[in-house]
Amino acid sequence: MSHILENTSATSDRKTRTRAAFSVRAITDRQEALSYVDQLPDDVVATGYQSKIFLTAWLSNDTAKPLFLIFNKHGHGDVLLPLELQGKNVAIYCGESHANGNFPVGKRDDILALSSITIAEISKALRNLNSAADALFLERQHEQWDGIKNPFVFESSQASPNVALSLSLEGGFEGVQERHHGKRKRKRQRSHMRKLETFGTVRYVEQVPCHDVEAVLDAFFDMKTARFKELGLCDVFADQSVRNMFGKMFKDSCALDKPTHTLQAVYCDDEPAAIIGCTHHKGRQTVEFGTFAEKFADCGPGDLLFFNSIETACARGYDIYDFGVGDEFYKRRWCEIETWHRETHIPISAQGKLKTTLRILRGRIVKAVKTNTFIWAKVKTARKHVGNLFRR
Repeated sequence: MSHILENTSATSDRKTRTRAAFSVRAITDRQEALSYVDQLPDDVVATGYQSKIFLTAWLSNDTAKPLFLIFNKHGHGDVLLPLELQGKNVAIYCGESHANGNFPVGKRDDILALSSITIAEISKALRNLNSAADALFLERQHEQWDGIKNPFVFESSQASPNVALSLSLEGGFEGVQERHHGKRKRKRQRSHMRKLETFGTVRYVEQVPCHDVEAVLDAFFDMKTARFKELGLCDVFADQSVRNMFGKMFKDSCALDKPTHTLQAVYCDDEPAAIIGCTHHKGRQTVEFGTFAEKFADCGPGDLLFFNSIETACARGYDIYDFGVGDEFYKRRWCEIETWHRETHIPISAQGKLKTTLRILRGRIVKAVKTNTFIWAKVKTARKHVGNLFRR
């Protein structure tokens, strides 16, 4: 079902009064949303999480509940916010916590044209859509992408509670090693190799072939389930729809001349010792997930895999190696770039005001805890009893 509404408003300051008329329509039917994604022009601005292949894979699950909001500044083309409805009538970016680094989809000039709209105008427009959403939680957003300011990031938007860490690949792999204790890292990799070779022949696979994708993903899910259980964390891959999405995304990518999503692995004989899933987009390789087999834990297979993966990214001429959201020691060994995404919470109904207030408060608490080294260490030690309160 699709709805359309025209919203005309005006903004003013001391010197000028600028008309900021825009329209919003919503797509709530899954097949209609899939059709809209399929028809997106190839030259639209989009992150890897709003790319055609990601959105198509997510929407292919019959449990998906899209709320695609399509903004149009008069005289310009469409700008898409690809959202979905969560259980408590909150709309978030498609992909939930698996979408880390979000941005609207559209052509450059059309996105720029929305820079004058306000939260109040958006909220008022959405109230008339009767979309069932009480609020929008636009989280883990890039403030800028491809040189364009995000029109859905405002002065009132909060910093995300979790930092994203990445590594510049300037100077190639030699330059990376010079900046990050290359001699020490090479020595560590030789040690890892010797330990792993006691289990069998060690090999690095920079792109798991299509016929092995399903088996390697299944191995990853099994490893990750065990790891989450050990750490007392909620398994974000437990839902079958999430597993289906990743399966389709990596399989579909195999058919492309330049795959946008690849699985990389270190094997001992024919057994995966460590696995990562990566997105390749705009000169950036982003690690979406990763883990290792417990039986090889003392041999450092994950460390060895990252060493080879970063070397491969350099050889491919990438600019950035992105470890994604989350502050972990193994990332800090490599990373020099911190990115704090921005979060915008837009109430639509009276209930939505309460939900956004609570969400903002929760985010501030989580950030305060996670940026306090002492307290966060204590929470991580105790979170088997705490549950997933601080999982964001």
